[in-house]
Amino acid sequence: MDRKLSFRIAMIAALAFVMVTAGMPSPANSAGGPILIYSPWKAAVMKKFTTLFEEKTGIKAESINISTGEIAARLRVEKARPQADVWHSVRASYLVPAQEQGIIAPYNPPNAKYVLKPYTYPGEDYIMGTTMYPLVFAYNSKLIKEMGVEPPKTYTDLLDPKWKGNIVMPHPAASGTAYAFVGLILQMNRAEGETGIKSKAGWDYLKKLMGNVAQYTRSGSAPSKMVARGEFPVGITFYDRVYRLQEEGYPIVPVFPMPIYAEPSNTAIVANSPNPEGAKAFLNFMLSKEAQELAKETGNYSVRPDVARPKGAIALKEMKIFDSDYMWAAKNKKAIIGQFNIYEWKSKKK
Repeated sequence: MDRKLSFRIAMIAALAFVMVTAGMPSPANSAGGPILIYSPWKAAVMKKFTTLFEEKTGIKAESINISTGEIAARLRVEKARPQADVWHSVRASYLVPAQEQGIIAPYNPPNAKYVLKPYTYPGEDYIMGTTMYPLVFAYNSKLIKEMGVEPPKTYTDLLDPKWKGNIVMPHPAASGTAYAFVGLILQMNRAEGETGIKSKAGWDYLKKLMGNVAQYTRSGSAPSKMVARGEFPVGITFYDRVYRLQEEGYPIVPVFPMPIYAEPSNTAIVANSPNPEGAKAFLNFMLSKEAQELAKETGNYSVRPDVARPKGAIALKEMKIFDSDYMWAAKNKKAIIGQFNIYEWKSKKK
């Protein structure tokens, strides 16, 4: 890890005190200073991007890779003295409250002009779609064959009794992946006249699914790895994780259920970050053709029209994309997770 960046992480409080009392400028704010990125992406994937970023800009970057829920909590705690410069790969439903809390800052990078319209948020300069990977099921083809069953292809298929104790998924309290899935199910099944978090059919579905879920993980990527290793036959995850595991030779297969959740994954600048100029440079870099080509190679759909989809992935025109209401998901997050926790607790008591 870069020495200046390590020093910033370990000694941020002491350094801030010295700079205030001595009236000195922060060395991290100097041109070309290092940046720190918080992201749920795996360290090996982020390393590919930070290496390319340094090659293109001369700016060093390091990342701390934890779940989206953990990043949100950490940024709230660090608000008075931010340590990170960039929040990378996060859904809009998390960025809305972050903006309201003063945790992220607006920025419209020059390369935003190349972004396809479905991945833009007009009037919301604090939200910038930088990649897209749809929410999928994944199954282990060897285990499915041994079980002598057909893999799930629809949301309803996941409720089949044969999957009892055979499904792994992340928990919505910690994982943006899981919260995207829960929000999708509630919105998709909401009846006319139901408001707030009311969705009788949606909650009924989730309660039935709980009976089949063997384990909830903190990380959104963990289910894909567990399925790939043969610990469980079926998991709920995002496509990019499945893509990379397939590339590594694991017997894991994605299923694209319809309608499908396919909101963009966003990149945001942390408000009052130690290196705001470096953060802006990273956001603009993520929208460059070079970065988008790299994103494609790691299982992400590009947000630019001049970059093809990942190898072997289905075309966007073949997807029936659900029109998810990210503002609703942001406004009702606390209530939704609270209700989910109550139903989960009750399911364990049975």
